[in-house]
Order: sequence, then structure tokens, then C-alpha cells
Amino acid sequence: MSKFVNILPKVLLWVLMVVSVVAIAMVFLGGSVDPSAEYLEPVYTDVLLYWIGISVGIALLVTLGFALVQLIKGMAKNPIEAIKSLIGPVLLIALLLVGYFGMNNYCFFTSDDIPTFDGAITLAMNQLTNMCMLGIGALSVVAILLIIFAGAFKSKVK
Repeated sequence: MSKFVNILPKVLLWVLMVVSVVAIAMVFLGGSVDPSAEYLEPVYTDVLLYWIGISVGIALLVTLGFALVQLIKGMAKNPIEAIKSLIGPVLLIALLLVGYFGMNNYCFFTSDDIPTFDGAITLAMNQLTNMCMLGIGALSVVAILLIIFAGAFKSKVK
């Protein structure tokens, strides 16, 4: 059984890689829908978009699954530390909820700012945009602070 467990990730990696390469090759080598159109659209764009969605979904499920397993194992060993490990994800979810529900009236973009957009920006689109902008900004600040202070903290520990 352990030999199977050791080989399975390698086989899955190669299968995912082959499917990805085939999907990309289909987009670039599959031709266009209408060669006389103003914009050339590849025939198999939808295949690539579906594959990207499936890949992201698989990655999300696997990541959350392993995190949940680790949390359950941590609860058995040390419940206090396991609860403390939830602080980061809970704060991120709270930040995203504040961005989604708390900033309804603030609009980062107008429909005139987006050249290829024909239509009106709805409340749901505005809320989603605000949530994403706030989340990206917060994660960028955290990443920059970690980069800056990780070296200083590492040198103090030595």
C-alpha cells in the first residue's frame, strides 16, 4: 500500500500536466471560429476555461481537505494550538465579508473606466469588486511586511 501511496502523486502530476498541455495545444492549434471576424476567437477556448476551473477546484478541495485533516489531528493533540491556527483564515474571511457587505456605496470603477464593458455596474458586481480589491490589498501588505521583517527576525534568532 505504501508503494502505491508513493507512486500516486507522481502519476497524478503527469496526468494533470498532459491534460493541461493538450488543452493549451487545442486552443493554439485548433483554428479560429470565423477567420473573417474582427477578433479571432480560438475554437477550443471553452475547453481551456473549463479545465482551468476544474484545476482550481481540485486544488482548492485538496488544500482545504489537507488543512481540515491537519486541524482534526491538531485538535486531538493540542486543542488550544489548533484553535489558534484558525486565527489567520478567520481574519481573512472577516476582511472579505467586510469588503463585500461593508463597502456597498464605494465604487472603485465606473463603467466608463472599463473600455470593453457595455452595461451598468450592478450592486453585486460592485460588492464583488470591492471584496477582491480589499482582499488583494490586504494580502499584498501582509506579504510585503513578511518579506521585510522575515529577514530581520531571522537574523535576530541566530
